[in-house]
Amino acid sequence: MTLHPRRLLRHPVAHFAALGALLFGLAASRPESAEKPAVPARSPIVVNAERIRAMRADFQQRWSVAPTPAQLRALIEQTVEEEILYREARVLALDYRDASVRRRLIEKARAVIRRPFRGDDDLYQEALALGLDDDLVIRRLLIEKMRLVLQDDGADGTIPDAAVRDYLQRHRARFALPETVTFTQVFVSASVQRDRLAVAHAVRAQLATDSPPSALATRLSDPFPLGQQLRAYTRNQVMARFGEPFADQLFSLPLGAWSDPIASPYGSHLVWVHEHVAERLPPLEAVRETIRPAVRQERAAENLRRGMIRVRGLYEIRIDNPPGVTG
Repeated sequence: MTLHPRRLLRHPVAHFAALGALLFGLAASRPESAEKPAVPARSPIVVNAERIRAMRADFQQRWSVAPTPAQLRALIEQTVEEEILYREARVLALDYRDASVRRRLIEKARAVIRRPFRGDDDLYQEALALGLDDDLVIRRLLIEKMRLVLQDDGADGTIPDAAVRDYLQRHRARFALPETVTFTQVFVSASVQRDRLAVAHAVRAQLATDSPPSALATRLSDPFPLGQQLRAYTRNQVMARFGEPFADQLFSLPLGAWSDPIASPYGSHLVWVHEHVAERLPPLEAVRETIRPAVRQERAAENLRRGMIRVRGLYEIRIDNPPGVTG
């Protein structure tokens, strides 16, 4: 693979703004003109059979298994994407006056040149002259800088409430508050009452006029660890404490009436449902600050996706062999 193209520009201060405008101007939505603007010449990106074999070998050495065709295609795509990002970073001179790049080159120059009392500026210039910037660490730095450039849409970063609401609706399964039920129970214990079902029906008859629940319900109930009134219980909470069959019946009960006996592992329960709240989204105020960073991240990912499509169109991509190449 041609991974080290000839440097297009070394320190193009005068051309930086023009090249940046050219690259990102391609993204603007405007009618196509009869004459397209000229772009810098870019050599093809080639992934040859030797490079593909190296990818396979590296993968197998790391994971102790050969890559599948899909995995190999993904490796090839990653390689092409990173090469595009690296080249475009060079086109835009993102290495120019970058502090991290400068430190890296000075460190390499000190190790290679070995001349005492040389200043950092001289070492930096000599490193450039020697081509020491053809470096894996610098390459990675520039790839990440180019990703950041493509992710940035130039907006001020403000996330309006409309965008927050849209995100909330699209991810409602993540943010939705579960349905809940608030109820009063009269408990007939299996350990206290021998024929708990018959007793439960007798208690139900006594509760016929107890609407809403009053002290009578308290007197008729056997002691229960969770108490008589349970507020805003979710289905999962009810299932954990009373079992799934109990939860299924409870959440189907109407409001404001005593139920027939409902069995649980503890005994029988006569239930009065006070409130049943359906699943709902939280108020915007409760999630706004949580969602805004997620919207920013989503926008950055979409900007990067579109940017990669744009810059990829500037290159001819050649894959010498299909992903299933052997050897």
